[in-house]
Parts: sequence; C-alpha cells; structure tokens
Amino acid sequence: MRTSAKLIALSLPLFLTACSEQPPEEESNVLPVVVTQVITPQTSNLTKQFIGKTEAVDWVNILPKVSGYIVNQAFKDGAKVNQGQLLFEIDSTPYRVDVEQAQAVLAQKVALYQLQKKKLKKAEALSEQQALSTLELDQIQAESMVMSAEVQAAEAALNRAKIDLYDTKIFAPFDGIISDARVGTGALVGPDSEPLTNLVAYKSMYVMIQLDEKEYLNDLQKKVQAGDQIIFPSMALELANGTQFQYPGEVDFIDNQVDSNNGNVRFRVRFPNPDGLLLPGQFVTVTSTERRANQVLIVPQNLVQEDQAGRFVLTVNAQQIVEVKYLQLGQRLNENWIVEGGLQAGERLIVKGVKGLRPGSQVNTHPLTNNLNQG
Repeated sequence: MRTSAKLIALSLPLFLTACSEQPPEEESNVLPVVVTQVITPQTSNLTKQFIGKTEAVDWVNILPKVSGYIVNQAFKDGAKVNQGQLLFEIDSTPYRVDVEQAQAVLAQKVALYQLQKKKLKKAEALSEQQALSTLELDQIQAESMVMSAEVQAAEAALNRAKIDLYDTKIFAPFDGIISDARVGTGALVGPDSEPLTNLVAYKSMYVMIQLDEKEYLNDLQKKVQAGDQIIFPSMALELANGTQFQYPGEVDFIDNQVDSNNGNVRFRVRFPNPDGLLLPGQFVTVTSTERRANQVLIVPQNLVQEDQAGRFVLTVNAQQIVEVKYLQLGQRLNENWIVEGGLQAGERLIVKGVKGLRPGSQVNTHPLTNNLNQG
C-alpha cells in the first residue's frame, strides 16, 4: 500500500505537467482571419507606351540645276522659310546671253519659214496650171517641212535657255526650316556639287514606333474575333524632358511586312507641329489609348507574388480553403496589373492577412469594405 501511494504521488506531478503543455481545445481550433475581395471586371481604356523617333514629313537637299558662281544667299541660316521664297542666286549673265541668242536664232528661222511658205503657195498655183512639175512641187513641200521643224527646234532651244535662266534662282519647294549654307558667295557650284543646304518641313512631324509582331497579331485577332471595327487608338507624345506635347497624333501608316531582324511591325504616327518644337531625330515616348473602353480584370501589384513557377495570388474557394492562382499578366494600369489569364471574375482574392498563409489551409474570411478594383 505504501509503495502504491508513493507511485501515485510521483506520477501525479508528471500528469499535471503533461496536461499543462497541451493548448486548450478551443485555441487549437482558431483559424486565420483574412480579408477578401471579389474580383469583378472593370471598364478601362487600355494604354501602351512606345519609344519612338521623329522623322520629317518632307525633307530635301537643296541642289543647283545649273552651273555658275553663287552671287547671293537670300536666307538666314536656321530660319523658317516659306514655299517659293528665294534661297540662292547663281550668276545669270551667261544664261541671259543664251536666251538672247536663242531668240535671235528663232527669229531667223521664223523669217525663212515665212518666205518658204510664200514660195510653196506660189509653187502650188503653178502646179495647178501645169507650169511646174510634180517633182519640183514635192521638193518645195519637203523644204517647207524642214523649215517648220527648224522653227520648232529653235522654239525648244529658247524654252530650254529660259528654263536655265530661271534655274539660276533657287526657291524653297515648301514651307520649312532651312539649315545652314554649305557654300559661300562666290563659290562655283553645279548639278554635281554637294548640297547647298537642306530644308525640313516643320508643320507636322512623323514619329516612327515598332510593335512586337505577336502583340500586334494578338490585338488584331481579338478585334476581328469580337467583330469590332478596326479603330486606331489615340496617340499622345511625351518629350525627352518629360513634358507633354499638346497636340495629339494619328496613325497614318502600318508597314506591310515584319522586320526580320527584330520581329517588329513598323508604325508611323503623324503629329501636328505648328510651333516647330519637334525636330527630326528626337527620341520621344508615345502613349496609345484605346478609343473604346474594355472590360478587364485587375489586381494590385503589391498582392502579386512570384516563385519559380511564375507570378501568383492567393484566393479562397467556396470551402474556405486557400488556393494559389498563377497569372498571365498584361500591362500595368496605374498601381495594378491587368490579368489576361489564370483568374476568373467572381473569385475571392485575399487582400489582407496573406503573410504566413499556405495553400490548402482553411481560413475565416471577411469581405473588404471598399472596392479594390476602382479606377
């Protein structure tokens, strides 16, 4: 009996200690509490950004058509010029002499031809009276035709001389900004010379951008499958210093082939440039905005996690079980990602209490009081 009492006395503290190490039953059943938000489609005008480079709509090297010495530069380097404005003058003296000489030759040919026409008229009258043989009449008619041709050749030579004289003055072919003169007064120039300067139109400017072939085809296929009319997005421009260009642009050309070097399709956007702020060769940022709103699913960037399998979010199913959803993400929309796959409308996204959760664990949920997907 004493031995049993001692055994009981020794066992009792161990039993009590063991019982004290086990958590209360209701504490072991407490589930993590998370805040969820039901994913719903949002209306958004999708935007994309591209790096582009400006190109002139009209650009030309100014070259002389005739040879001679420059006697006048009629513009200021770097100035705006108007169509038809005088740029250069080449010494016109030898070309005025050529015109005068051509006029004299023409006058001579016309006088001879007039005399020949009288001779032909008299010969035809004699032939009718049988006082002139047919052979002689044919010869006079042939001489008249030759003289007529000589008059035409003299007229053409005079016109050529007048054109050369006109070309001693070089005019601006369109409105634009002129570069600096590459030659000075007194320089001998000609059709084979280097350009005298160049002229760039400034009232509008092209911006060339490139779109990945797959992205281009995906966008096009979506619109075709949906039966949507192909409408180009609105185009905005940001300059290299971060300022927004005030005039919107329009897509006016899509290349008919894919660049085999980079797999891109070339687009051309035309922007008004009345102030001449854009110059060829500038790098700019172009933002395209769809003119029609689209229904999209979005998730906040701070809720998207990543592992070796890809980017994912945590959701809760109908049984209150945590699930992993791997996502196919599109473009960024402010502080959110656009979801292109992996998540369906109506699913509950865990927005608070994510830390420490494991897929397959059960949780208690509370709905988010404000709308996660606003804006």
